[in-house]
Amino acid sequence: MLNSPFQYETWLTPAEYQKLGELSLRWSHLDHIIGNCLSAMLKLTAEQAVIVVFPLSTQIRLQRLKELARLKRIRKDGKAALEALVGVMEYINKVRNNAIHAILIEDDTDGAVFHLRSKRRTITKEQLFSIEELTNYAAHAALALSHALDRLPQHALPDRPDIPDFLNHPTPSEIRSGQPLSPLL
Repeated sequence: MLNSPFQYETWLTPAEYQKLGELSLRWSHLDHIIGNCLSAMLKLTAEQAVIVVFPLSTQIRLQRLKELARLKRIRKDGKAALEALVGVMEYINKVRNNAIHAILIEDDTDGAVFHLRSKRRTITKEQLFSIEELTNYAAHAALALSHALDRLPQHALPDRPDIPDFLNHPTPSEIRSGQPLSPLL
């Protein structure tokens, strides 16, 4: 096997690599469920959804779901689930995009950090892993919405975990870049 030439690979522990992989797959499944929900609202076949829904970003999918929810009758629990989902996805996507599209660099103060050059945003490993509960909550909200749209028994929505503090305030790199935090929807 050809060895990797990158030095950063020793900067994460096996447990951190595992947690990063778990979160990445949860985020992918979350995006998939959101796409399925939009497909269900539009009454698309699986083939049609591949063309119409799945090329859309998560942000656009959620916007369309909100717009359609205003026009269509959906169950009360579905509306609550959509509201809960939209309420946390801004935070999750910010961290997810930073983690998935970032490079791992060594910071003098924080050690190994995820740096997203295009947004001039850096998050620590601790910040990244701190959104696991929020990710799990979003998955429950997406499943609750899916159940409501497919007329399945209600999927209970757990209490929303707290939003980690670093997501409620701009990071130093965001302040330096002059880019304000922008809401998802």
